[in-house]
Amino acid sequence: MLKLDLTIGEMLEILETEAVGVPARTLKRKVNLCMDSREKAKGVVFWPIKGARFDAHQFVSQMEKDGALMSVVNETAIDPNFKMYAPVDDTTKALLKLAKGYQKLFKLKKVAITGSNGKTTTKEMTKAVLSMKFNTHATQGNFNNHIGVPMTLFQLKHSHEAAVIEMGTSGPDEIRPLSLATEPDVAVITNIGASHLERLGDLDGVFNEKINITAGLKKGGTLIVNADDERLCKVKATKNYKVVTFGVRRGVVKPEKLKWNENSCADFYVGRTHFTLNVPGDHNLYDALAAIAVGEAFRIPKADIAKALAGFTSTTMRMEIKDANGFKIVSDCYNANPSSTKMALQTLGNMKVKGQRIAVLGDMLELGKESGNLHKQIGAMVPEMNFDLLLAFGNDAKKYVEGAKSRGMKNVFHFDSLEDVVCHLSQTVAEGDVVLVKGSRGMHMERVVDALLRMVPVLRF
Repeated sequence: MLKLDLTIGEMLEILETEAVGVPARTLKRKVNLCMDSREKAKGVVFWPIKGARFDAHQFVSQMEKDGALMSVVNETAIDPNFKMYAPVDDTTKALLKLAKGYQKLFKLKKVAITGSNGKTTTKEMTKAVLSMKFNTHATQGNFNNHIGVPMTLFQLKHSHEAAVIEMGTSGPDEIRPLSLATEPDVAVITNIGASHLERLGDLDGVFNEKINITAGLKKGGTLIVNADDERLCKVKATKNYKVVTFGVRRGVVKPEKLKWNENSCADFYVGRTHFTLNVPGDHNLYDALAAIAVGEAFRIPKADIAKALAGFTSTTMRMEIKDANGFKIVSDCYNANPSSTKMALQTLGNMKVKGQRIAVLGDMLELGKESGNLHKQIGAMVPEMNFDLLLAFGNDAKKYVEGAKSRGMKNVFHFDSLEDVVCHLSQTVAEGDVVLVKGSRGMHMERVVDALLRMVPVLRF
């Protein structure tokens, strides 16, 4: 349940609808928004969502009996048994409409972030940077879709001075309504990569979807893009917004005197300001550069930006370096697509390792008809990045094996279960090794990480 600083009457004005069967005194009550029929119903405004396989409208009558003040329902779903409700065309779209009206009540700076990779880390880095100057609210976890974005906006308080909203997509025209509801002052696109190709088709389709983050960008706002991305580098300023670029090779925000420590964490300068990161890899450097660009857009002193980024550590299961019993684990199990997997392999390929480099890779999901080729390409990268052993798990992961062997790699194995992966590791991992564990969230690769943390390394002679 979310407590909104809004009366039910004000909510109905935003939705441009009228209540049926709701007493006038109830319209003066504050909105306690409930989207889960399992929560306590007393005093809430129930908001049922109709999905592809499930329709929560079936719980409206029961929620009324249990004390709900009213429900917001689809016109097509109105049942004679409904007693207190407000009709809308579509409760999912109406949720975004309410979110747009609600965020207008708050005077604060808003940043919207999207991209194929690095959205969540860039969001967390940006929050850390903005928090040096502003009381900053941000998306929790990766709740970045048509439900998550409104939930983030509904959590705004008048004490907040800035908000960072992550926006994701799995298909066409999903970013646009999120941007229109948020109306950001600054928008960020981290990169364009091979993700959600089942519905977006190809990289051009991904770009066309991500660029829609400008749909709600305030006039005179700023779009921040990755200048090293072959599509984003072509984005130009318009009469409505200016463009600021970042990148390792080119861009307005660009690292100078770049060095890498033993854990592959970047050390660099932007202008006269020295930056050090505690998260490894090129991809985290790009995320940091994006956050620096946002900080500069809001005139935060570079010294404060550097301090915020120096104190930043990885979010759970995103390139977390874990010290196990004499060896290291790089846990990157939150999600996987070709771009993020390539970055993870490159990071470990550049890391100083006393023992072996071991890659444990699960399937990359939602890649459509190109899935086989993309898995094979990643497999071919494994030996090129100096890995000594590849363990592949999942149906499409068989293509990892094919790709790695095509580059002459011998120590390559495929497994049908995570238990078999763990068993092989228990007989293989030795002191000084570094193990990368990477795969899409649905592959549950974190189970391998948990097993590795308990594992006793073998002796290698």
